Amino acid sequence: MKEENFTLITGASMGIGKAFAMACAAKGMNLILVALPDNLLNELKKDILSLYTVKVHLFNIDLTEDNAIQKLFSFCQENKFSIQMLINNAGIGTGGKFENIDLVKQLQIINLNNNVLVRMCHYFLPLLKKQKKAYILNMSSMEANLPLPYKAVYTGSKNFVYAFSLALREELKNGPVSVSVVCPGPVVTNAEGLQRMEAHGKRAKLVVLMPDEVAEIGLNGLLKGKTIIIPGKINWLLVKISRIFPTAVKMRLLERLFRVYSTH
Repeated sequence: MKEENFTLITGASMGIGKAFAMACAAKGMNLILVALPDNLLNELKKDILSLYTVKVHLFNIDLTEDNAIQKLFSFCQENKFSIQMLINNAGIGTGGKFENIDLVKQLQIINLNNNVLVRMCHYFLPLLKKQKKAYILNMSSMEANLPLPYKAVYTGSKNFVYAFSLALREELKNGPVSVSVVCPGPVVTNAEGLQRMEAHGKRAKLVVLMPDEVAEIGLNGLLKGKTIIIPGKINWLLVKISRIFPTAVKMRLLERLFRVYSTH
């Protein structure tokens, strides 16, 4: 069987992951879509195939389960899928006082946002390095640069993704694999996200983006070889300005802005 190039996307059934799948298909990329077991991936596959002439393979699994990534890797090898692009999009988060959030939930965030991402890179990097040109896109957050009170574990996990991505990019700079990290601000991906945006009022609407906007900017930035991709001009400006403020002043300001989460 002849090997064909594929883009592998985790967390692909909804939100930004779904938008990435559509954006990649629009560019003629074959897809391997990974998400939790449900019917959403089947619906997405039908939508993609109704619009684009690409190949779409689905792999339903909880990536935090033991041997899940090994099973995914074996699936790709058995089918002789040649991986040219890896988009590590799967992730979760929550808001509230650290002491009030269940520890199991906190550890789930670290496991999916960090442990799974590192394993995905480690397993699939050898396949990516076989290509003349290949790409890894890791999903971080604008909050990686703005450690938010009441989202301590989530922003810490995204800061790890940010630092890991930059370090890995430097290690791989002389090879075929280009690593980029995308750091979006608020994105409306579900009802909970909409509720959080409304809690912040009008100021949130200045920085909020839709999933398809983030995916389009992220994918174009990845293909151009950008290191750090911050969708939205205002978000980019806020990150730049935040670096000017002394840490103590910045943290006090962030605590006031995100105090709305303290009762969650």
